[in-house]
Amino acid sequence: MEITRYLIIRPSGLGDTLLLAPALHQIADKTEITLLGRRPGVDFLRPLLHRCIDYEMGGWHTLFLEEPHLKDLTFPEVDRVVSFISDPAGKVKKGLGKCLKYIPVFSFPPFPSNKEDIHVALYLASCLKRSGLPVNPEEAVAEARRRALLRGESPARSGSIIVLHPGSGSKGKNYPHEFWLSLIKGKGLGVSHKRILVLGPAEAQWYQFFAKGLSGVEEVEIVISPEGERLLSLLKEAYLYIGHDSGITHLAAMLGAQTIALFKNSHPLRWAPLGPDVTVIADVKPLTVIYKRIKERLHV
Repeated sequence: MEITRYLIIRPSGLGDTLLLAPALHQIADKTEITLLGRRPGVDFLRPLLHRCIDYEMGGWHTLFLEEPHLKDLTFPEVDRVVSFISDPAGKVKKGLGKCLKYIPVFSFPPFPSNKEDIHVALYLASCLKRSGLPVNPEEAVAEARRRALLRGESPARSGSIIVLHPGSGSKGKNYPHEFWLSLIKGKGLGVSHKRILVLGPAEAQWYQFFAKGLSGVEEVEIVISPEGERLLSLLKEAYLYIGHDSGITHLAAMLGAQTIALFKNSHPLRWAPLGPDVTVIADVKPLTVIYKRIKERLHV
């Protein structure tokens, strides 16, 4: 059977990129997929792809111009292109047409409309199916909820740490710093696992607040902006992961960590992390609610 070669264009953040994983996992051995997107998302999806291209390198942003810099763009040899770029004026589709000439281009909005009550991963898989890829969207998402798609051949989880990530790409989705400080101190938790507080680039400014608040607290470590293998190592070692609706939370769930996702001002129906061991808690009030959930996870 001849394998069709696809280029998927999705220059999005970490979580938005990872939600391609269910569809990619299902078709990894049936098609040859090149993903043009942003790091680090494309890096974590590499095992499911034939090739990754960094959107931030090589002038890809010129696709939005009336005259793309064709000489600067190196397109892989593909048979079809699927674009998930907000393109109401059709500039990107027109630019792709100039670059690729007779290769079919399928353009979709990066997210479902506000009127659609659908998980983003299911939406993406459905769009890929419409472009001709052999995807069963419902089965792909169901599989992502049953197994850790990004864990690969790693041994089964036997983690010894609790990882907490108090940030996200939007301040409106975050609970207050004081919430996380109380949580990581373990008040009411009754657990003895080592706790690691991960601060991404957007949360690095909070370091002094947490360092001062956690001074003298044993079995707590603050890690700033772990990348690549370091981040993967922490999440694979995690007995439990707690975070907001964020890219790192999606990654933890897809790696098979016990994941508690705290939602505030975002919709779990659309954005719930996909993994075999995920609990979503929306609008946590009071703190004792999340303590109770964590105790249930830790059997204490």
